[in-house]
This record gives sequence, structure tokens and C-alpha cells, in this order.
Amino acid sequence: MKRRMMVACVAVLAAAACSDRQGGVAGPTGADEASPWVRPPQIDGVMRDGGVLVLRGGAGPNARVVLRAPDTAAVATTADGAGRFELRLPPLSGDVRFTPEVQVGEDAAVSPETLVVIQGGAGPVALIAAGQPTVRLDGGEGLDAVDSDGATLMASGRTNGAAPSININGADMSPAAIGRGRWRAVIGQSGAATITVNGRRFDYPGPGAAGSFVVERAGAGWRITWPVEPAGRQTTWLPD
Repeated sequence: MKRRMMVACVAVLAAAACSDRQGGVAGPTGADEASPWVRPPQIDGVMRDGGVLVLRGGAGPNARVVLRAPDTAAVATTADGAGRFELRLPPLSGDVRFTPEVQVGEDAAVSPETLVVIQGGAGPVALIAAGQPTVRLDGGEGLDAVDSDGATLMASGRTNGAAPSININGADMSPAAIGRGRWRAVIGQSGAATITVNGRRFDYPGPGAAGSFVVERAGAGWRITWPVEPAGRQTTWLPD
């Protein structure tokens, strides 16, 4: 699992480099429209409209975007001609996992990311994926998430352009840009850790022990633990 996360980090950096050369990833372009491949949706923002969560993102032009969740009715919308979509979630309770996809006839282009809505939207809203830094949709600048596979620890967050100052367990880190104004820092350690981002201290409580999908309070934040193929697990910690 450690190798999986490290290989995935290299892939993230390569993708970020391509995005930077193309001027960043802000949504579909003409190249997407001309592509014969159907790409899964990319959720890139969330807002609260009263008691309702509204998701925003990009897909192919006029694509049918669907979110599916266990024991919850599917939610769908259609992207506009530029590929942008806005999707209003129904009132939710508890912790809900959605799988984003684009419907193509009876087939689907399924996203590798899982959308997790904690406490019906009263808690964090995030995109998790095996071996990847978690994308915190409701976060701000600073530390968004800490991911661990039990051998490697990966901190990530957003910045306004200047490289953040990162320290993990007393070691100064050199964060890497991974596109869309985001950064990540990886260290070959596991267990509880003290992480400082731009002078603010976060006490990471360590990975979870559950073998199934579990959302729980852990320290000053929320911890998500889920199984990863073939026989591993990944933990995401989302600080308050």
C-alpha cells in the first residue's frame, strides 16, 4: 500500500505538471469536446444554499451527471454546452458516500473518486480516492487533509499562490504543487503526528483501525477509514 500511495503521488505530480503547462484546470475545453473518450465528472466546489448542498463541477458538454449512493436515491443533472454542471443534493442525514459518474446510454464513466458528505453536510465534504490526496471541498487555505496507508503520511491543502511552510514531526518539508492551487507533502512515517502549516499546529491522531468504511470523530477533526484493494486500507483525517 505504501508503494501504491507513492506511485499515485508521482502520477498526481505528472498530471499537475501537464495542467500547469496548459494554464491550469478550470473546466472542459474545446479539446475535451473533440475527444472520443467520455470522461467522468470532476466535482470542484460546494456551496450551502440554506439547508441544501449545491455541488459544482465539470464534465463533457451536455453530459448526464449522476451521483449514486447506497440506500439513497440517485441524483442527476445535465451539464451545459461548456461542460459545467450544478447539482443540488436532497436533504441528507448521517454520513453519505456518493459515486460520481457520467451516463452514456446504459453504460457509465465512473469517477475514481468517492464524494463523502459527513453528518448530512453539517460536517466536511470531501473527495477521497485510493493513493491520492483527499480534496476538501469545504476547506480554506492551510491544511485540508492528512491521508495515510499505515506506512506513508501525506498532508495536503490549498494556497493562495505562495508555497506554505510545512513541518511534520519536527522535519521541515518542501510541499509539491499538484494543480488547482493545491499542494501536498509526503513523509515515510505512520502513527500520530504534529503537523504545522504556516505556523498553525495540527495534532494528527493517527490512522484508523477499522477494516470497513467508517466515519468517526478523532482528535480535533473527522477521520474516514476505508478498505483499499487488494487488502489494504486508507485513512483520511479532516481537521476542524
